[in-house]
Amino acid sequence: MLIIHVGTPKTGTKALQEHLRSNSDALLEQGIRYVRAGREKGRGTSHNDLARAIRDRADDTVWDRLRNELAKSTSRINVISAEGLWLRDPAVLKSRLPDVEDLRIVVYLRRQDRYLQSLYMQTVSAGRPDDFAAWRKSVPDRGRYLDCVDDWAEAFGDEAIVIRPYERNGVADTVGDFSRLIGAEGLDVDREIHRNPSPRQELLQFIRALNTLDLDVDEHRLFKALIARNTAYGRSCDLLTYEESAALLANYAEDNRILIEEYYQDKSSPLFPELAPFEGPERWNPESEQYHALTADVLDVLIDFVAGGLVSRKKAKGRKNPRNGREQRRRRRE
Repeated sequence: MLIIHVGTPKTGTKALQEHLRSNSDALLEQGIRYVRAGREKGRGTSHNDLARAIRDRADDTVWDRLRNELAKSTSRINVISAEGLWLRDPAVLKSRLPDVEDLRIVVYLRRQDRYLQSLYMQTVSAGRPDDFAAWRKSVPDRGRYLDCVDDWAEAFGDEAIVIRPYERNGVADTVGDFSRLIGAEGLDVDREIHRNPSPRQELLQFIRALNTLDLDVDEHRLFKALIARNTAYGRSCDLLTYEESAALLANYAEDNRILIEEYYQDKSSPLFPELAPFEGPERWNPESEQYHALTADVLDVLIDFVAGGLVSRKKAKGRKNPRNGREQRRRRRE
């Protein structure tokens, strides 16, 4: 059997991939191969090189290595994990794979209000300056799970699609759920590995402001340095009120109904937790001591980054300022 875990992003994928990598030898003893081809670089956690090869039409040798490894494998289960595959063309992926008698496409889905907030915060931490509304307009199809699942089902068949809830009974445990899915037992689980906290809204505004400047700085590294100062600077899904969350989810209600009816097989738990009324998270007023401390820490960390050569002006890429050109022509005429 070949199991391909395709994400989605922001559903514990990094923790799962680190778990599979660190337990790869123990898994192999149980007849489960965490396929090596496609995850040779870096920490060797995910198979996103496979996704990049599809997206960038890069050298196809990574797929050659994958096919060779699968052909030689004697394991009862072979596992591939790459959240980057979620938005790739499933038909292209299928064309790269060898014929497999038993194949499953596994995807974890998170309720869209939480998924989109978390994904947005990640994009800001990666350098985008947009506010949430502008970002959503730039990626209108994000969160439309049904469209993507339909594409995967068309390529691999409805019976190959395995949809799993990111949250079950209020608990998010992708590592444990996936381990049960593949029949892995007795593995060590480090629940702190590769957790990706998000910046709370007040810090997010500082990062957005930095993203509008012509600076070369690793915003993700900056955020990690700030979290090390105060864990209260991280907080998940604090952008939307209850009313805003309800309005957002209304856009996906019919698609979600069809998705659950046609593809979701696990009757022991709802795919998405019901949205219940909630109080908005605590906000730090600009006059509060917490906001003052946050501002001081942001400035202090930036000073450290500048001193360490981690902040610089981006080099111009040959772009000319039309106004400068006009001024130069005037001077020549004079």
